Amino acid sequence: MVAAAGLAGCSKEDAKSLPLPSKAFCQAAYTYDKKVERKASLAVQIKLVQTMVDHAPKDVAQDTRVFLDALQRRADGDKSVVDNPKIMKAVDNVNRRAQADCGLFTQDPPSGM
Repeated sequence: MVAAAGLAGCSKEDAKSLPLPSKAFCQAAYTYDKKVERKASLAVQIKLVQTMVDHAPKDVAQDTRVFLDALQRRADGDKSVVDNPKIMKAVDNVNRRAQADCGLFTQDPPSGM
């Protein structure tokens, strides 16, 4: 699982010190995950990630903004955001945080909601 690999370098104390994501962040992340599986349009993705930005925990707030900016730029026709390592890292950080603390992939819907 991606979340386990990403968190392997963090101690339990580090994980405990992170602020818990809000219900709104978790719901948007969960809905985003489900909609992307069904090939959601960029407009739908942008709306969901905007909600994530509005409610992101401080530790992933900047990464969530990078994610949103990339979606908006792609919607405007910018292909440079595709496979961009900086953007991919930001998206991975947001996904890792949602998976670890929102219960994504552990139950349907995630705990905390």
